[in-house]
Amino acid sequence: MRYQPGSGRRALTRRAIAAAVIIAAVAIGCGGDDGADPEAFCITAEGVANDPVLLDPELSTEQLDRLASVYQDMADTAPGSVRDDVEFLNDAVHKLREGDVSFAVDEEQAARLAAAFEGVSDYVREECP
Repeated sequence: MRYQPGSGRRALTRRAIAAAVIIAAVAIGCGGDDGADPEAFCITAEGVANDPVLLDPELSTEQLDRLASVYQDMADTAPGSVRDDVEFLNDAVHKLREGDVSFAVDEEQAARLAAAFEGVSDYVREECP
């Protein structure tokens, strides 16, 4: 197999991003707010936090597909005050699933990703039981 420049960095970046997404998922809980369905959002988020397979930083393609499905469910049910952040995280997971890690190497996008994680975590700490 011939060496592909940057291929090791891409795999490392993919694992790092997957780990960051998983860390954010652990922080997500539930609560009420204006939005689609805060209770369903809670249940889905708790499912991620309690699923050891989805918390593995070495996600397989199948596990990443499951995580993408869960984030899509969360985006569909996210309360209004956290909806933009959840949708941004959902988009990041879907890009990661497609092998696109450009959002992680772009400083503005990486900062936006960190802000989205923080926004969701803040919501959970303040609004969720």
